[in-house]
Amino acid sequence: MRILLTLPLDPSYRRESPDLGLGYLAAVLQQEGHSVDLLLRAKVLRRPEVFQEYVRRGGYDLIGIKTFSCQAKAIRATTALIRRVAPHARIVLGGAHVSADPEHTFVVFPDADFGLQGEAEIGLSQLAAALRDGRLPECAPDIAGLIWRDGERTVVNPPRLVEHLDELPFPAWELMKPADFPNLPFNGYSRRHPIAPMILTCGCPFHCTFCGAGKINGHRVRSRSPENVMAEIRLLTQRYGVREIHFYDSNCAYRGGPLRAVLQQIIKEKIDLTWCAPNGIRLDSVDPDLARLMKASGCFQVNVGIESGSPRILRQIQKHLSLDLVHRSVRILRDAGLEVVGFFMLGFPGETREDIRQTISLALDLPLTGASFNIYSPLPGTSDYQRLFVDGQPDLEALESLDFVSYQNNLSELSPSELRSWQRRAYLRFHLRPRVLRGFLRHLNRLEKILFIGNQAWKLLD
Repeated sequence: MRILLTLPLDPSYRRESPDLGLGYLAAVLQQEGHSVDLLLRAKVLRRPEVFQEYVRRGGYDLIGIKTFSCQAKAIRATTALIRRVAPHARIVLGGAHVSADPEHTFVVFPDADFGLQGEAEIGLSQLAAALRDGRLPECAPDIAGLIWRDGERTVVNPPRLVEHLDELPFPAWELMKPADFPNLPFNGYSRRHPIAPMILTCGCPFHCTFCGAGKINGHRVRSRSPENVMAEIRLLTQRYGVREIHFYDSNCAYRGGPLRAVLQQIIKEKIDLTWCAPNGIRLDSVDPDLARLMKASGCFQVNVGIESGSPRILRQIQKHLSLDLVHRSVRILRDAGLEVVGFFMLGFPGETREDIRQTISLALDLPLTGASFNIYSPLPGTSDYQRLFVDGQPDLEALESLDFVSYQNNLSELSPSELRSWQRRAYLRFHLRPRVLRGFLRHLNRLEKILFIGNQAWKLLD
C-alpha cells in the first residue's frame, strides 16, 4: 500500500525537526512491505496549494495525521482537503489529542475514517494490513486501539503497548535525515548540528493531574536495552553525521532505565556527542554520581518539571516533590556544570496570588539558567478537560487555545487577563537578570533560532 504519514497543514508551522513518533510508525510499516512517505517540511505544510498537489500526486491509499489539541482547526482543514483531492484515500488520526479523547474523534474531525489511541505501532500495522487485504469492517474489533464507526456509534478498541521496545525497528531515519533539518529544536536549546531525537523509555508511573501522557504511553515504564540504544547512537553518528542527541522521554533518568549504562558506554567509546533532555527529568531521579556522569558524557542542559513553589499546589497536582528536594537536586545538577531550565505553571484550579508569588520566588531563588512559566491548560485526559465542552461536545475554539499561552484560564482566583500579567511579570523578572540573560544569549547562535524565539517572546509578552 501507498501510505503517507504527515503533520497537519498549518500556515503557522515553523519548527521543522525529525518526528520520532512518525519515524517509528514509518519503520514498522516498511517492515510490513508498505511504501511510506513522511511529510515534515514547512515548504509543503505551510502552503495549501503545495500540500494539495503533494497529496494528489502521491496516490496514497492511507494517510495518517498526527494530532495535537491546539491544532484542531488545522487538522480539521487538512482532513477536509484530503477528502476533496484524494477521495479514495482512508484517513487515520493518531497522537496526543485522539489518544486522550478518543470518544469525540469524529465529532471534532468528521472527515476522518479512523483514529488510533495510544502507541500506534501495533494498531497501524494491523489497520494497514486489513485495508490491503479487504478485511474491513469485519476485523475492525480486533485492531488494537482502533477508533471506528459502527453506524452512528463511535467504538474505541483497547490499545496495546509494545512490551519489549528492542523489538521495534529504529525510526525510519532515511526518510527524515537529521542533517536536512534546521538547527531549531523545540525548546530552542542546542549546541551542535545535526540533532536527532531519541527515547530510552516509554511510559510514566506518575499521575500528575495536569498531564495526560499516561493516555498515550501508559503508566508502566518500559525500557530499551543499553545495547539497543547504543546501536542506534552508532547508526546516527556514523551514517547520518549526528552530533547532538535530545532524549524525549518523560524522564530519561528513570532509575530502572538504561541511561547510566548508555552514558558509560558513550564515554568508553569516546563518541563525540553533546546531548540534553528537553522534555524534562524527575528531580527525584538525580544524584551526584549521575549528574557527574551526565556532564562527562556530553550533557549540557536538562529541563526539570517543578511546576509550583507552593507546597499546597504541589500536593493538589500530585507532583510528589518537596521544595527541599527541588533545591537539593537543582544544586546537584548545577554543581556538576549542567545548565538547568525549570518548568513552572500558573493558574492551577483554586490557585491564589500568594501561591503564584511563591512560584515566582522559588524560580528566582533557585540557581536555574532558564525557566518557562506556562498557563495551566486543561488538556484532554485531565480531570478539568470537561470545562472545554459546550453542549456536551469539545469546543473547537477552546481546543485551539491549549498551547500553554492562549488559554483564557479562569480556574484560579485571578482573571485571565491578570493571570497573563503575572506570567509576563514572571518571565521578565526571571530572564532580565544579567546572569540569566548572558546564558540565554549564548544559545542564539543561528538566525533561525533568533527569529523563532523572538516570535515566541512576542506571543508571550504581547
